[in-house]
Amino acid sequence: TGEFRRLRLDEALPKGLTGGLAGGHGCDPIGRIIDTVVYLAPGEQTVVSATPTFDCRDVEGALGQTYTVAAAADAHADDRDACRVFDIPTTTCFIALSDDDNDSSDNRLTASGFAVK
Repeated sequence: TGEFRRLRLDEALPKGLTGGLAGGHGCDPIGRIIDTVVYLAPGEQTVVSATPTFDCRDVEGALGQTYTVAAAADAHADDRDACRVFDIPTTTCFIALSDDDNDSSDNRLTASGFAVK
């Protein structure tokens, strides 16, 4: 039999950049851009994607800054409260995800990317 999996993807701005112009450069999107549940049969794979449009109102001030992207795969789709928006890199989220299966090394991924150019 298969299982439900919750897939999440958050985008966080570099320190000092906020969605509003006060104290930042008006960059968007920020927050959770994917939060979906899929049903997978044993051995089945799927692709979940999003096509966000990145924008900064003060492009010159944001040049060279990068977004941080954090993704989580939640076996059984039962750790919603532990892995809220921007909480994927936290210990709380890690512990919640790690008790779902026998390999906690592949439940989360955090990377920097999408440089403002």
